Amino acid sequence: MKKIFLLIFSVIPLMLQIPYLFSAWGESRLDQFDWIFYILTIPAVIYAVRKETVGKCDWWALVLLVPVLALSLSGGIHHITALAIACSVAVIFSAVWLIASWNFAVRVLPVAVILLSGTPSSSYAVSLLLMCPVWMAWGIKFLLTILCFIWIYCNKRFDWQIRRSTLCFVAAAISSCFLLLHSKEIYFEGKSFIPEFSGNIGEYWGRSIEPDENTKRFFVSGTVKQFRYTGNDIDISILAVKCGKDIHEIHPASHCLRTSFWTVHSEKILYLQNDFAVTEIYAEKGASRFLIWVWYSGENFSTPGFLGFRRRFRNTGNYYTYQISIPVEQDIGRSRKELQKFVQMLKVCGGE
Repeated sequence: MKKIFLLIFSVIPLMLQIPYLFSAWGESRLDQFDWIFYILTIPAVIYAVRKETVGKCDWWALVLLVPVLALSLSGGIHHITALAIACSVAVIFSAVWLIASWNFAVRVLPVAVILLSGTPSSSYAVSLLLMCPVWMAWGIKFLLTILCFIWIYCNKRFDWQIRRSTLCFVAAAISSCFLLLHSKEIYFEGKSFIPEFSGNIGEYWGRSIEPDENTKRFFVSGTVKQFRYTGNDIDISILAVKCGKDIHEIHPASHCLRTSFWTVHSEKILYLQNDFAVTEIYAEKGASRFLIWVWYSGENFSTPGFLGFRRRFRNTGNYYTYQISIPVEQDIGRSRKELQKFVQMLKVCGGE
């Protein structure tokens, strides 16, 4: 009875995320098919545990259970819901490990992987990691699901085993690598920079461009403005969005480029000042090459990365995202200097 109670308790963190999951599946183009993975876990878990014997409690599971339980419940504090959902899945797995032994838990490990594939923003994460369009990321996740079913079958047929120390090491290594790669992006907080785009910015002359219908539909609840500035054979394009209440309308620029079949050669955080940074993207499509600077601003902060912006977003505040792009004709360094000069002029002209 105690084991059953603990198993039921372990599902509660995931149940608390159900409203967010339905919202993501219904409103986000990136996550609209992820509900399928939750459905697929039903036959997967039934087959995985069929005729399996529940073993004794394994207290080593607390090594995983305690931290993921804390992260799943603190997701609202850190405002990274996808992390909270992924950790909620890990809570269920570690609870099974605790009450039923490692030999039993390893049978349902592929089921946990399938469930993790349904985590919101996982399609974007795959496309970012592999630098591929989102449709390909969906295909990769479904292929992974097929491999998990094969994994379950081989567990049954050949009695495969994975040592718990191996799993803990791999999980710790992946988590550490992610934190090392993205900690600056997530936690960097610069000075708010919400520029005004006038007709004349320094030596650059500009004009407002009416956004096309596709752009307006993409940012349904946001206010979209586009500008074009020229000067000294330099052509700079600007997309400025006052974000609406739906975070799912705002996507990282590199992701939008990849879904439009651009090739992203590089993407990095560029620190222009101690209190201001941008994400620099170098992308190419056909004969067109562009250098793009992106940042996000609230009334009291700016951040170069979408993860940092997502962590701070509240649907009651005013937030802005900016993309400034320039063609790369010959030297990428020259284009970078022109963008830096233009942004500096924006600051001088009263953008801060």
